[in-house]
Amino acid sequence: MKLNKTYKYIIFDFDGTLNNTSPGIYATFTAVLAHFGKDASTVDLSRHIGPPLTDSYTRLLGARRCAEAIELHKKIFAETKAAENSFLYDGVTDMLDALKRSCKYVLAVASSKYEPHAIESLAYHRIADYFQYVYGQTEKRGFKKDVLRQLTEDNGWERSLCLMIGDTLHDVEGARCCGIDAVAVTYGFGKESELAAAHPVALVRSPKEITELLI
Repeated sequence: MKLNKTYKYIIFDFDGTLNNTSPGIYATFTAVLAHFGKDASTVDLSRHIGPPLTDSYTRLLGARRCAEAIELHKKIFAETKAAENSFLYDGVTDMLDALKRSCKYVLAVASSKYEPHAIESLAYHRIADYFQYVYGQTEKRGFKKDVLRQLTEDNGWERSLCLMIGDTLHDVEGARCCGIDAVAVTYGFGKESELAAAHPVALVRSPKEITELLI
């Protein structure tokens, strides 16, 4: 498997691409929904890892309760130390080591995760130093296209030189909206059939395959 062009900026999603965050995130969503009297067992929570919290809680609880739910989500995530209830996918550290040692790329994170939580999680798993830039959800940006747009505009990056690596349609379609190519990973939360139908420049099945694709 080879890429047809050369890139300078490699932009990683976080949840489902670098880190399996499902235990902590599912527990947080479950607690928030229980607070509002909704049974999380009736919800496919995997569909809510990727989109911004505003989108998820509007769908799950309605617009009127959304703001309150988001604040409760942030509070519970912090109090339960949800960042620690997760684990890096096998091979992620080796992959990041190889990319950094190659001196070919600038590495960044673009996540729809609340930005302070993304920074906390990177630090907890001791991979923060691999990334020169970390952009996440804020009050002014939430969807992946918004995060990518801000990241590239702030730093003057030519988007044709950027490559987004993520595990959901939000990553592939958000990158496409910004004129950025995307690689989809199949080991995260997205469904492989949906990812393939979105026509990323490549599908990879492990962090090791990301290394092989880029080096």
